[in-house]
Amino acid sequence: MSQTTEHQAPPASSTVERRQGEQPAVAARKLNLLVVDDNQEVGESLAMLLEVLGHHVVVVRNWQMAVEQVKLCVPDAVYLDIEMPGVSGIEIGRRLHNNPDTAHAVLIAVTGHSLPMYMDDALAAGFRHFLVKPVRLDDLATTVESVLAG
Repeated sequence: MSQTTEHQAPPASSTVERRQGEQPAVAARKLNLLVVDDNQEVGESLAMLLEVLGHHVVVVRNWQMAVEQVKLCVPDAVYLDIEMPGVSGIEIGRRLHNNPDTAHAVLIAVTGHSLPMYMDDALAAGFRHFLVKPVRLDDLATTVESVLAG
């Protein structure tokens, strides 16, 4: 079961409206999203769901590729796997949050662990959302709504 935790209060009105049991509607504005996950299948699955919501998504598998990608196109939001070899998603997020060029990008932690320490570390590093794998489409829609709301 996935969950989303917002660091800010959810917006009063949302761009993606849906009734219970319906699929999320496609957003009016197309976002540039970056998915960073060392597991290619997980990253591509997440990207497919975000594309269903109507957004442009790039998937990379490590921090070096993430650094190169943000030089090409600064994303509106970054979905970061927390546990990756080398540099953790928390550290990548911290670096993005502290970089003036990427500080506005919304950071979204994606992990297989729902332990409070992971959530606390992510929020302290500037992450706005915390998703637990497997991620549900409704939870992704909530994160996209938040990014669109500003």
